[in-house]
Amino acid sequence: MTDKRQPGKRPIDKDQLIKTLEKHFGGPAGILAQMIITLSTSARPCDVTFLRKEPALNVKIDEKISVALMYGAGAEKLREMLGSIRLSNGDVVSFDEIWMVFPMPSEGFTNEELAAVDLADGDEVWGPNGETVREMIHNVYHCRTKDEEEKYLRRYLAS
Repeated sequence: MTDKRQPGKRPIDKDQLIKTLEKHFGGPAGILAQMIITLSTSARPCDVTFLRKEPALNVKIDEKISVALMYGAGAEKLREMLGSIRLSNGDVVSFDEIWMVFPMPSEGFTNEELAAVDLADGDEVWGPNGETVREMIHNVYHCRTKDEEEKYLRRYLAS
């Protein structure tokens, strides 16, 4: 997608972006783990989507993960903590259950911001198998209706 906040900026090179992320984080699991740790540290809200259940919307990831790391928790303790991640809605989930995590703005969205989202950006192809952003959002949020799909697509694009 093109960053519309900076006029004239070139479109993002998807392949280069993926290579850079994999170089720094070692692959999808490393990227997800880093995202969880960062969100634990920042207390920023996020949408957490799961492989086999409905998403947890606008939740925060328990800061105990980042606190433990600050106090020297090693790899074994981190693995243990990622086995039971507490979300602000009361759910406790395992790292292995999580499909994607989407950071959301701390202040949330106004109805006007969501209404102003250009849904045409959802038709850009970004999936590894040629899926559009819209198709990927439909899948990861487990949308049952077009209205749900549009709601989650707007949230994603606005974030």
